[in-house]
Amino acid sequence: MHKISKYPKFFLLIVLLLGSNLLYAQLPSDLSKIRSAQITDAQLMQFIQQAQSSGMSEAEMIADFQKKGLPDAELQALAARVKGLVGSTTNAGNDKDQKNSAEATANKRQYKGEPTSQAPTSKPSRVFGAELFSSADPLFVPNLKIATPQTYVIGPDDELQLDIYGNNISSQKLVVSPEGVVNVKYAGPVNLSGLSIEQASGVLKARLIKFYPSLSSGTTRLQLTLGSMRSIQVMVIGAVKKPGTVTLPSIATLFNALYSSGGPTDNGSFRNIELVRNNKIIATADLYAFILKGDQSSNISLRDNDVIRVPFAKVQVSLEGALNRTGVFEVKQGEHLEDALAFTGGFLSNAFKGRITGQRFTEVDRTVLDIPKDQFKIFTLNNGDSLNINTVSEKFENRVFVTGAVSKPGAYAIEPGLDIKGLIAKAQGLSDGAFTGRANLTRVNEDRSKAFKDLDLQKQLSGQEALTLKKDDSLQVFFVQELKDQPNVTINGAIRKTGSFAYEDSLTLQGLILKAGGFLENAYPSKIEIGRRIQGVDQSAFNIKIADIIEIAVDKNLNKIGADFYLQPFDVVSIKADPGAVPQKRVSISGQVLLPGSYIMESQADLVSSLVNRSGGVTAVGDLDAAKLIRRSRGIQSDEISRVAKANIKKDSIAIVASEIVEMDKATVEVAINLRKALSSPGSKDDILLEEGDELMIPQVNYIVTIVGGVQKSISVQYEQDLKINQYIALTGGYSVNALRRSTFVIYPNGKSLKKRHILGLFSISPKILPGSTVFVPKKDEKREKSFDPAKAGILVSAFSAVMTGLVLLFR
Repeated sequence: MHKISKYPKFFLLIVLLLGSNLLYAQLPSDLSKIRSAQITDAQLMQFIQQAQSSGMSEAEMIADFQKKGLPDAELQALAARVKGLVGSTTNAGNDKDQKNSAEATANKRQYKGEPTSQAPTSKPSRVFGAELFSSADPLFVPNLKIATPQTYVIGPDDELQLDIYGNNISSQKLVVSPEGVVNVKYAGPVNLSGLSIEQASGVLKARLIKFYPSLSSGTTRLQLTLGSMRSIQVMVIGAVKKPGTVTLPSIATLFNALYSSGGPTDNGSFRNIELVRNNKIIATADLYAFILKGDQSSNISLRDNDVIRVPFAKVQVSLEGALNRTGVFEVKQGEHLEDALAFTGGFLSNAFKGRITGQRFTEVDRTVLDIPKDQFKIFTLNNGDSLNINTVSEKFENRVFVTGAVSKPGAYAIEPGLDIKGLIAKAQGLSDGAFTGRANLTRVNEDRSKAFKDLDLQKQLSGQEALTLKKDDSLQVFFVQELKDQPNVTINGAIRKTGSFAYEDSLTLQGLILKAGGFLENAYPSKIEIGRRIQGVDQSAFNIKIADIIEIAVDKNLNKIGADFYLQPFDVVSIKADPGAVPQKRVSISGQVLLPGSYIMESQADLVSSLVNRSGGVTAVGDLDAAKLIRRSRGIQSDEISRVAKANIKKDSIAIVASEIVEMDKATVEVAINLRKALSSPGSKDDILLEEGDELMIPQVNYIVTIVGGVQKSISVQYEQDLKINQYIALTGGYSVNALRRSTFVIYPNGKSLKKRHILGLFSISPKILPGSTVFVPKKDEKREKSFDPAKAGILVSAFSAVMTGLVLLFR
């Protein structure tokens, strides 16, 4: 024990090696005498998982089987099984899915060389019948769960189950040797090669009857069934997607082999598929018979070494348009257009069946096809023909309309001699409230233009006049109310739904308020004003009264005070707001204060300093000089400002002014304040009044100064208290060539700005620089620089000379 603990890693390695050998021991190292059918799917799956974990490819796995001596005849069958199982391990979602797959494999009848299913194509083919082989749900997969067919032909490698029951009971498995012989208990070797299950049962019964005499009397019975069936190899050649050898179970049919090969290509034949056995064509399959009628007479059972040949289609035509099924269809010799239309499932309900048009390829170009209905049965199609079935025209040959004030408006069939009176009778007469004076008729001319007729409807109904209708005529009958101005009443103010409402007879003030959803909370119902229209106003008279103002009082429960007040058409009701119900006003403060957030104003005279005090005061890092007040815009009349600006400002400055007006007209504006003075002198002129929606922003101190514009390089530098504006500009490398030095200004953090002040053109006073400031140096307008004005230059020279003369006289 002491020695084991001394070398723990060595013994762990030995255990792991022994464990891996035990796992691989499930597949013998010598496979020369093993048949692929004797290797279960569970063993094969375990081998594949171990090989994949070692990095082996599918080809390397097959090569490993070959090294272990597996015969070539068995190797191909096992390779097909490995391919299927490799796909299943790759696509498995989890261990549960693998377990379910293994259980399903164990429960179904086994055979050697099970093929993989055909993956659905990414782009569906337009060829009729291709969907059979491109479906995600396989249609032609061998059914291994069916009872043993009595016509099944026994061959080498089949595993048979022989059961004897009744007076005698016996059960044994019979493996058919390559020579077709099985070794039967008591009877010895029996040759069953080439016999059907039914025939083999008779042979075995005859050989065993002397050992089981009761077989002749029927008290003992014999049953022969398939256990594990053999695999067969079939060659699929020609116009198929995957030509080559296909390994299938021995009960497979022609359709199974086609599915395993991916089916015919788009130009392959679906109707002349040949089954070749012993170098002779024994059957020709037509898949259309199966698709259209469910006929499987051509789905013949296959045998080992059968050859399936799929030729190219000789005639394929394209049918599009108003058909139940469109696409490319194959036509055999002797079939005509009518047969091809049958493949499509026939016409749609709106198809034009009188004529079919299309195109045909000739040896050098194309030609147009125009096929009348009576030629469908005899018209011969050529390869590449393309036909289109149109829909019927949207036009109606016997339709007229009636709309408006009739009982049943809509479209009606026209009849010979149908007039206005007859059309209204078809529509079950006029509706209540119909206007019988006049009606409109719209008629469509032959050139599709429209003509309008004004009719005396009363004369048409009485028979004094009779207008005969034509195809597509449309009669419109009006309601009386449509021809009248609809009176309404209007309500506005402290009400839930302001606007106009239809006037109704005996509509009271309370009724209108209910229609409008009732009062708002701040409504003042004790003084409701009603503006009533005055008829017959003389507009030429000065200061004439144009409306009566009526005051009505109700309570908030709409109980009347006095008699009911009835409204009249076009009355305007105004609900005043209660002057004593002042809603709360909200302001906010953010940034470097102790308690940032929203606050309700205590009075109409709240100041900035009071808001700062309520928020706990400014923190140690708050920058009082950078504080800003954000205020909602009061709706500046930008249009009026623009009009005045255009009249009083030079043309070259209008664009600048317009952009500034746009900035002023935004939803919010920044108010530059001096918070330091406001807090040191509460109530002073710097301590401004707050308004609803104001937001006071106090940022953190920013010890950075930014210099931009007409300098050598725009930069941001650390704030230094002793530096002047020119010293900051020197840090950028100095002014640029196009800099307007005299126009340099400073933008402070609170939004204010100051410009250099110049005295007599010789001395200048620079604004003070604060932390967070931005120094802006404007640039010259290059266009204006290029245009030299001698007159302006002369004025400047004269002015400079006068200044210099004055200075000389002053200091002499």
